[in-house]
Amino acid sequence: MAATCIMKQVEERHVATEIIKCVWSPKMDLVAIANSQAQVSMHRLYWQRVWIINFRRKCEGEVVLVDIEDSSPVHKLNVNAEVTALNWALHVPEETAKKKTVFEDTSETFLPPLPSLLKTYSVTNGGEREEGRQEGRLLHDQNALTLLTVATSAGSVYMYAFGLFHCATVDLGETIPGAGQVLDATPSHDLHLLSCLLERTVQGQREVVHVTVETMILACRHQELHALAYRFGQIYGLMTYASHTLTLLAEAWESILLELDAKLATYASTVSEGGVSADFLDLLVFGFSSPEFDMFLSNQLTEKGLKKLGHSIELSYSNIQKLVLHNVQAVGQALVYQLSALVGLARHHDRFGMLGVEESVVTNAVREAGAFVLKAVELQQVIDGAMSTFKAFLRWLYVVVQRVRGEAVPDEMSRMTQQDLTYITEFLHDSLEDTATGPDGEKRTRFRLERVGQYLKDEPLSCPPESNRNPWEIFLAEHPAVAEHSLIFPHHHERSLLQEHKSLARVLDNMAGHPAQVISGAVNIVSWVPIIAVAPSGPVTVSQISCPRDNAMYTVLLPGSKQNVLYLARWSTSADRLAQAGDAPGPAHHVEAAPFVFSRLEGPRGCSMEQPSTPTPLLQLIGAQFYTEETLSVLAQDPSDPRSSFFIQLWMVAACAELRPLAVYGEQLLADVGITPRDAGTLVDASGYRRLDGGPLSALAVSGSRKLALLLSENRRRIQSAKWQPLSWLPYVIPTKAR
Repeated sequence: MAATCIMKQVEERHVATEIIKCVWSPKMDLVAIANSQAQVSMHRLYWQRVWIINFRRKCEGEVVLVDIEDSSPVHKLNVNAEVTALNWALHVPEETAKKKTVFEDTSETFLPPLPSLLKTYSVTNGGEREEGRQEGRLLHDQNALTLLTVATSAGSVYMYAFGLFHCATVDLGETIPGAGQVLDATPSHDLHLLSCLLERTVQGQREVVHVTVETMILACRHQELHALAYRFGQIYGLMTYASHTLTLLAEAWESILLELDAKLATYASTVSEGGVSADFLDLLVFGFSSPEFDMFLSNQLTEKGLKKLGHSIELSYSNIQKLVLHNVQAVGQALVYQLSALVGLARHHDRFGMLGVEESVVTNAVREAGAFVLKAVELQQVIDGAMSTFKAFLRWLYVVVQRVRGEAVPDEMSRMTQQDLTYITEFLHDSLEDTATGPDGEKRTRFRLERVGQYLKDEPLSCPPESNRNPWEIFLAEHPAVAEHSLIFPHHHERSLLQEHKSLARVLDNMAGHPAQVISGAVNIVSWVPIIAVAPSGPVTVSQISCPRDNAMYTVLLPGSKQNVLYLARWSTSADRLAQAGDAPGPAHHVEAAPFVFSRLEGPRGCSMEQPSTPTPLLQLIGAQFYTEETLSVLAQDPSDPRSSFFIQLWMVAACAELRPLAVYGEQLLADVGITPRDAGTLVDASGYRRLDGGPLSALAVSGSRKLALLLSENRRRIQSAKWQPLSWLPYVIPTKAR
């Protein structure tokens, strides 16, 4: 069958910046455009810009997944090498009936939603505070497994389930001599194989090689991988949420110190080091201080100023307490829940063991998450005590200032108990005074407030709270075997909250890295075929698509711009064929392939697939990309008229009939096998192409699911969008070839 179509131009735009790449969304009328100014923009069909992102800093090897609605960052990956290609694949399982999985997420039933960080206290713009919960967006309504492949210039391919969970790394350089950058890496629809095209250098010659990587473990364990990736996605989101919460805690804490330091700095500059502490202690013990300190109290610490200071700091303490109680403890409990669910998966060793999930490793992560929760509870108790000491100190200071100013003090304010005196003494001992060195090298006196601030530093606690009277602590000390039980969370007395978070992050990274190592060892390179030698420099166009109907992966390769020949190959995704390819002895590699040229699109044409006796100028091929599984889009230029181009829709049924089984021995190039190029011009009828005038073109981007095409001018500053509309379906007769 062949389609009778018309091509209708819907938009043409001129842009100021050179366009590098265009990619259509497979589901929506959206196109992503990258330009030479390190900008990525999203546009609708009629050129309405949705958003634009600027990447000014050098971030080699970083992949940023963004929300398609507002461009907010969802997740970041780093592969430590230049990224050369990205591909998403949706797994299409072989079974037709949907199997019910027992690995369902019930966290919403047992866990309350985490508070929004946008509604919490922050001294800075909280525009990115919700990033910590963005990972969950990639998992919404994901009934089937999706796989993101990241190809690099170092000859490696990284595979991520849902774009979050690193499940495998394929190092093509270990097998392919002289391997260079990977041009494309596309998983098959059934995840049986990963089809890769990469460059390599052999004796100074640049070649393009096709590599077939068997990934049957992903296909056989796709349900388990789906469940595993889902859990890790939830954990990643919770850890990012925890990181942003700790940042908010540090910001709120710094605001307290700034408020106090502003009052202290003026007077501290007039006395020697340690003088501030001495003056406060003299005032507390003897009831009087130096004239200079009395002047400071009278002029700087006014009644209004003290009330404002007290209200501001009490508000900051309250916000810190809310962050710890509502956010830190909540996210810690959610982490314990998700990791405990992961322990349940690990106990299905027959299903998850081959994916590298070990119960002992996950259990250790649960204990680390529990230690984080315990440290948050400890901080909450310390904050309660710190607020009591601060309020007592501020009330005492208010009374002192009023007396120094000769004003009356209410009786209820002047009363002081032994507990109040203890609180004031603790505050002066813990908070006064610390000498810091400013950026200019100047020594500056500042408040310390060590009791709470020590928990937000990446260093051991300087004054950990006493716990030797806690009955539970005494019991665990007397029974060390109980303390080491997996259900008992450890309490690290010397660690700060920030250290607990970093320790948990390290344990989770190690836990997440183990499945990637195991799965990477289970994937195998079953064959590689050198296709063609190309120029030492210059673009090479490749496009691949997986076809569930044929159980095949199709590859098209254009060795350079304005060449006459393109290569089309078909690789079977059948598990039996992959097993045969992996076990076949000898250097022969079997592939179905053929080279194609285009001629005689206009004027009289015959039915023979062989070259005509009278030479006809061949079209110069500019680009090729799969439109759908049934159609290959080709952009070509008329050599007799450089300002005219052809947009061609080649019907794959007809093209695949010309493929021939070939055996490529050793490192022989597929292009040197000696098969005569087939003239694809005879396969295209009058409705299968469109002549385009208005100047030479340089690239195309197509979307068969939305029937859209985008054509880029030679200077890459003029862009045309068009709709390819099918009108009717007619039977296509494949021409008889001369034997």
